[in-house]
Amino acid sequence: MLARNPDAPMVQAAVWDLKGRVFAFQQKDVEAVQAFETAIERAPQFMQPYFGLARIYTRRGEQDKAIRQYEAALEREPNQPGVHFMLGTLFQGQARMEEAQKHYRAALRIDGEFAPAANNLAYLLADEGQDLGEALQLAQTAKRRLPDDPYVMDTLGWVYYKRGLYDSAIAEFSASLEKMPDNATVQYHLGMALHQKGDAERARAALERALALDPGLAEAEAEEARRVIEELSAAR
Repeated sequence: MLARNPDAPMVQAAVWDLKGRVFAFQQKDVEAVQAFETAIERAPQFMQPYFGLARIYTRRGEQDKAIRQYEAALEREPNQPGVHFMLGTLFQGQARMEEAQKHYRAALRIDGEFAPAANNLAYLLADEGQDLGEALQLAQTAKRRLPDDPYVMDTLGWVYYKRGLYDSAIAEFSASLEKMPDNATVQYHLGMALHQKGDAERARAALERALALDPGLAEAEAEEARRVIEELSAAR
């Protein structure tokens, strides 16, 4: 195909992109990167190789390189909510929350019903105790579009928790855990909601379960879980 279409840049780019994806599947990163870069050289307006490079860099923990690839894609085609969303998740993973918010909001300006961005922005706002009214609207948008997604259930529950609606929060966390019972963060959220509700035994059980599943729990959450468990144990 490459030999038969030397003067067709989009064909050349598509073939090099396909080669890159095959190499990436084989985890031949050097060959994959070269193929994707060649695809971009052939047709810089073709989006797929940018994403291929970004996926490789993300898998290798080279987030800054992944960010540059997505930013390059946006320079070519700025109205891509999915690319803004990916940038948001990368910045959020680096604790660059202001930049994460910017890209989630950009995705939602392009598509107001883009559920992944609505979900992540809602969680970020709730977690930082910012506009809980906006967070609730965003979480409800995500739930309407993705009603069976356990991560969306957790986000909506966390917003309810932050607003003091503990019964509603417990219902969302419980539904989320039916789908992913080994998620430490959701177990922690459930434990905290049960604690605020005054259900000490179930709260302690959920928090202890969260600590047993510690790989999914952030350090600050683990410390808070231990503090509440000690408080509950002392009150027995």
